[in-house]
Amino acid sequence: MVSMFVKLFTTSLAALVFFSCAAPRRVPHYFDANNPLKRVAVLPLKNDTDDADAPNTVRKKIIEALEAKSYIIQDVKETDQMLRDQMGINLGGQLEMTTPQKLGEVLNVEGLLYGTLMDFDESTTGVLNVRKVRAKFKLVNAQTGQAFWERGLGVRSETRMSGRSGDVAAAVARGADAREKDTPWITIDSYSLNERNVGQAFAIGLGAKLLTKAVGIHLEHESKEMVRRVTESLPWGPGPGAISTAPAVAMPALPAPRMQSPEPPSFGYMDYGKKDLTALLISVSVDRHTGESTTFSIPLAKAGDSIRMDIDLSAAVKSGESMPAAISRISTIHRGDKNSSHTLYPNSRKYMTHAPEEGGAYEKPQVTKTKIGSEVVDGHPADKYRITIKYKNGRIEEGYIWNARDLDQMTIRSEVENKDARITAELKNVSIKRPAAALFEIPAGYTEAQNFMELMTETK
Repeated sequence: MVSMFVKLFTTSLAALVFFSCAAPRRVPHYFDANNPLKRVAVLPLKNDTDDADAPNTVRKKIIEALEAKSYIIQDVKETDQMLRDQMGINLGGQLEMTTPQKLGEVLNVEGLLYGTLMDFDESTTGVLNVRKVRAKFKLVNAQTGQAFWERGLGVRSETRMSGRSGDVAAAVARGADAREKDTPWITIDSYSLNERNVGQAFAIGLGAKLLTKAVGIHLEHESKEMVRRVTESLPWGPGPGAISTAPAVAMPALPAPRMQSPEPPSFGYMDYGKKDLTALLISVSVDRHTGESTTFSIPLAKAGDSIRMDIDLSAAVKSGESMPAAISRISTIHRGDKNSSHTLYPNSRKYMTHAPEEGGAYEKPQVTKTKIGSEVVDGHPADKYRITIKYKNGRIEEGYIWNARDLDQMTIRSEVENKDARITAELKNVSIKRPAAALFEIPAGYTEAQNFMELMTETK
């Protein structure tokens, strides 16, 4: 089942926190010509954390978010220089000494974006490692001094030690954060280290923290996700034509699409049935927010309750992004007969072993299906079903599947969507034969990596 693989793949993607991405700016497709804030200055953030560099990190991301919502942002260096030279303001905490009207006059802008960075830290105990970023923002009309929009939010991700102690620690920490009502917390990721030794778990968490700081992407994922979510309710800006010297062309403001929250990576829903097989899984995911698509061509092998997939992760890398070579290709092996799973990293000739979760490994999703017709898919006569899929983590997908009658009702194609993506998956070159047993074994010459840091420090 792909649901089993998604769990393996999501665990493997925990390593992607080490990516250093510089995605190109997107040209906004929506604007509101009636928005009075023609030009906005993003002011220095007030810093309530112990990290001196954090405000600049978050400030850059909020600027990108505003530009993506069709706001014209005054150059930060220009803003800072005018604040410093004309008003003696160097820090966000000093902005309270003056009024929005005075700031707007000095900076020659219609809008001011105030921000307070409340949390930017990572706690590492071994039992539970938590990464937290929290901030609140306010977009103010510089002429009236009134808030045009404001919102605050905190995002947290956690990595916990396996077993009851990790689960209890995570529950206690979430309960404490839930008491914060004014600027609430959202848990965006929760991973199990598959490690029961506190010292080892602590070393893994500390190592990841030190590495991300060393390469300049500390709390990168959490910062980006916090800004993305906090600006979901931000009204659309007036667009670049608002400050053009040429006569404005009358254009109606386009409706703003709903901003959606991302789900864990998925290759769609497929039921491979009971037959042994080899095939090529073609999966195409289309982001419902950006319109960007990602295509994977994944060799797949199934023997009994064992399954293997070979994935080239570089297929998901966009222009301007980078990926460490050590983890650009992976192979996932699940041995149902041994209740064990492994992720292989061919470029470094290493592998990681994933312990089954307590309460049963790789639980199948709940699937409701209704037959609505019959079609031929890639030469296979198939029954078409409308389906609803409910995963254990709460994700819901709806769509259609085609089960091939000549392949014992194996799903040959699926088209499903959730609130973030439309995913099409189809099996090609299906061969009903038992794959070589060696495909489901760890190859000779591979050594076991104890954590992701080890994977990142050596590539053969």
